[in-house]
Formats: sequence, C-alpha cells, structure tokens
Amino acid sequence: MAAPWMRFNGTSDHELQILASNLDSNDGNTGSYIPGRAGFLGEKHISARIRDVSPAAPSTHDLPRPSFGVPTAKTRLPVLHLLAAITALICFALGVAAVANERISWHLGVNNRQIIVLGFLLSIMNLCLGSVTPTLFLHLEAHFGPSTLQNYNAYKTFTGGSSAIPVDAITLIGNSTYYGMFAPPGLQLMGEKTGVSLFSNATLPFAVASSRFQDVESANSEPPLPTQPKAYGYNILLLNNESSAILDIPQPSYVSAVQALLSDGESWNVSAPVYATVATFNHSSTKDKAYRRFFYSFCEDAQESSGAYTHMSMMNEWSLVLLDHASPGDQSLQYIGLTPDPGINESPTCEDFLPFARLYDINRQRCNGTWTITRGSIELVNGSCSGVNLPQDQQEVIVHNSLFLGVWYMPSLVEFLGQFATSRANSEWTSPYTATALAAMVWSRISVLNTPISRNELNFKAPSELARLTPEKAGLMNQVNDSAQHIRPTLRKSGLLAFVLAIQPLLIVLVLGLTATVFHSAPLGKGFGLVSIMSGIDRDSLDYLAGATLSGKLTKSVKLVMQPTHHNEKDVIEYHVMAPSSRERPMRSDRFTPNIVYH
Repeated sequence: MAAPWMRFNGTSDHELQILASNLDSNDGNTGSYIPGRAGFLGEKHISARIRDVSPAAPSTHDLPRPSFGVPTAKTRLPVLHLLAAITALICFALGVAAVANERISWHLGVNNRQIIVLGFLLSIMNLCLGSVTPTLFLHLEAHFGPSTLQNYNAYKTFTGGSSAIPVDAITLIGNSTYYGMFAPPGLQLMGEKTGVSLFSNATLPFAVASSRFQDVESANSEPPLPTQPKAYGYNILLLNNESSAILDIPQPSYVSAVQALLSDGESWNVSAPVYATVATFNHSSTKDKAYRRFFYSFCEDAQESSGAYTHMSMMNEWSLVLLDHASPGDQSLQYIGLTPDPGINESPTCEDFLPFARLYDINRQRCNGTWTITRGSIELVNGSCSGVNLPQDQQEVIVHNSLFLGVWYMPSLVEFLGQFATSRANSEWTSPYTATALAAMVWSRISVLNTPISRNELNFKAPSELARLTPEKAGLMNQVNDSAQHIRPTLRKSGLLAFVLAIQPLLIVLVLGLTATVFHSAPLGKGFGLVSIMSGIDRDSLDYLAGATLSGKLTKSVKLVMQPTHHNEKDVIEYHVMAPSSRERPMRSDRFTPNIVYH
C-alpha cells in the first residue's frame, strides 16, 4: 500500500521515501530502521511522528491575499467640504436678508416665523460646520491634543426690532380716508357733549409727561422743555414754548377698521397733511396805549355778555379768569390769567385783570402728522405746522361760532393751570401749558358741537355763516391721501446679530483654510479611521494594547505616530503605537508629501 506524502520536521525527503518502502515490504514487521538515524523506530513511534506533521500543502501564511484598500492622493479641499461651505454662505445670506430686508422680515414677522427661519438656517449651518470640523480636529489632535467646539444659539436675544412695508389704506379699508375734528374711537358720544371729557382725555398725556417729579423737592424738579415739536397723546403737538397745536385725527371708523386688521404687537404708521387748531402767545405789550384801549373795550363788552368774562376762585387767594368774545362770536382771541382772588362771588375788574392777562391767538393752520395705530390705541408720534393760517372759510368754526367756553371749562382749566399760581409759580412750563389748554379747549368744544358725527344733534344752533358751509368746506373734515406703513415686530437689525449669523460660515471657511494650508502636510485624509490605522499598523507596536480586547481601556495613554514611507515600491503610511514613557527613541509624525498616491 502506497503511503501518503508527508513531511516530518528534521527528516529529509529521501529518508521518508525509504520509510515508505519499508512499510510496503514488511507488512508483518513491527518497526523500521531509518538510515542516518540512531535506533530503530517502532510502529507506534512512527505513527506518533506522522500525526505531528501537517499535510504537504502550502501554508496559509505563505499564500498571497487580495488587497481591498483604495489607494488615493490627498486633496486640499474635498468637494463635499466645498459644498458645505457654499451652503453655509447661502444660509448666512438668507439669514441676513430675513432680518435686514424690510419686506422679507415684515412677512416673516408673524407668529415668530422669523425666529423659526433663522433657527432652521442656523441648524443647516451647524450641520455644514459639523461636516468639515472632524478633519480639522484630527489635525489639532495630532499637533496639539484634544479640542472642542460650541454651537451658537444667541440669535433669540435680538428681539425688539420691527419691520415695515407700505400699504394702500384705501385698498385695505375699502373707502376714502378722512381726517377732521373727531374724537377717537369710543369717545364720540361720551358725556353730555360739552367737550369737557374730551378735553381731559386729550390733555392728560401732556400733563403726565410734563408734570413735576414727585420725589424731588428742588427747583429743578421739572422736566426740560423740548427743543423741537413734541407729540403727546393722540393729537397734541407742542410746537415751541409759546405755541401748541391740536391736530385733526383720522376718522374713528378708519381707525377701528385698521385696528381690526392688526395682530398683537403690530401697528400702522399713518402720515398725512392735516388741519390743526393752534394757540399762540400774542406778544402785544400791555404798555402799548392802543393795546390797552382795545383790551378795556374788549373786556367791558364781555362783562355785559353771558359767559364771556368768567372767573373762578381757587380758594387759595388765587383765581383764574377767562375772557373772550360773547357767543356767538369770534373765539380767536382768548385772554387768560391767574389773578389774586377778590372772593368767590366777586370778579376782578378789567383794570385788575390787565397786568395778569395773557393773550393767545386761536386759529386753524396746515400741519403734518404721523400716528401709530395699534389694536388698542392711536398715538401721535411726530408732526409739524407751517405757521400759515387756513383760508377764511376754514376759520369760520372759530370766528363765527357759539361755544360758551367759560361756562363749561373753568373747573378743567383750574385743574390744569392752577398749579402755576402755587407749586409751579414762575415755571418755564406756564406758557406751554396755557397754549395747550386753550387750543384743546376750543378744539374739544367744536369737535362735540360741529363734528359731522353729531352735526344733526347740535345743542346750539350754528350761526348762518357756519351753517352755509359743508363740513369739508368748513375744514371740519378733509379727505386725505395719507401714506401708511404696516409694522410688525421682528428681530433687531443689529450688526451683532449679523455677526452671530456669520460665526458658523466663518468657522467653516477658517476650518477649510487651515486644513488646506497649515495642516495639509499632516498624513491625515478625509477617510481617516480604524481601517486606515489597521491597514498600516506596525504589528509589533500592538503589544502595548495587549489585554484590552474586551475592555477597550488602557492603564496608560499611548500615542499614535504616523509616518509616510516608501515600501516595496509603494508609498504607504505606517502607524506606530508608542508608550509615552517608553525608553525607545521617541518617534514623531512625519510630513505628508503632496500629490503622492498612498496605499
């Protein structure tokens, strides 16, 4: 029987052939002698040695294995990284537009959609940043050690801004826009139509804003006078320290229609050329003889008329006197003054009143005003007046009207002006207060008597000079082409917000710049990972990792050294595990050779 081809350690091929022949020719023998060897091999010994040898087939360690690695050369900027940078820059541009562009930010301003959009864009930029930073982190790790990066989420702190777009009021409201001597919505039919409640409502914001500081007792406890026209409430415009205007306001139905269109936080800004009732201090001197003669004649006529010369005691040794023409008549001249009180039932004589009388001219002028309309209010924000009086027809509501001002307004005037005889005597606010009070008094009285809303319910019959005029011709109302802006709350247009939006695109550009220049020579590619390390690892250096097959933990930190090298006519990167306290000569990562394909 032919024996299988086997190989023994330490036995030559010739000796094995002899052994096989002996086995064939001595079937009954119990052993064989191998030439060249000491002693006789029994059958059991031969069997044992045969079991210790492997088949004669080649060893698996000696067989060539297929290579699945993909050789590549390192590129400075991978295409995906460039796309990430471009995407981040586009998101940055869209974010800036969402804040800086009025129309875009206005459309996004509803229900925090602007914040949602910015959050979405920042999330995309964050993903783009996250896609390019791992490569830089590897380079930083290789050069300097661990590194971390924060996400930025500060844009939500930039609330408090607004965006506005122009709107066509006629298209949205559905009818023409009128401005006139109207009460604001809700006050048109208040009270007995004397005008007193409207006077108080209009002047209260002015009184509050210009009142004394209650916690200060010094002489400088008053706010300073404004240096330019200043708006108060819904229609008071203090032109200077001697003149005040009460501007005509939008028709109440117009205001209500606008308010119905608004959401919380939204507003309309409307600007229009309007008419105004203006009171201006007259500098005619009481030392002038002509002025004195006119005053005495004016005063004596008023004393003989009902309600034209009115006095009210303040019960503190002071009284307030109001002097104007008898009604119906010209109300364009108003004398007013705080005088020593002759008694509750006594009125100062014209001669006693003259030194304290201050003359104000009341007329209608052309002005411009800008209002802010919100869901619950209307407020005048700024304005100006030309100083030029309207034509005579538009003055008729003042010069030919039955107003009986002193009959209705004395308590309100005492409340408003009485402080300037006592706690605020010699105040620089005396003339602004007086001009505002007189203009508001005439405006509020005409508004409740002659406004088109109550024109058919007049308590007093209008004179023929006024009755012949339509409300438009009399200047009580005027059709106006106003300009309107719809304003919505948005993020503030801040350079700091633009910087917050630019942080991640800038970081992406910085990461790509550093990766493509400073760290390009490091032997690290975009696909660096476990496969890269295992492909080029120095097997002998793995002994430092022994014992961690399951735990994955080491008792000491080790360093991975990367060394590009040329081996077997191929360029490869070898990885060596080094112990930090090793006595071996320390190895350092070498530089990368550009444009070389590494296997």
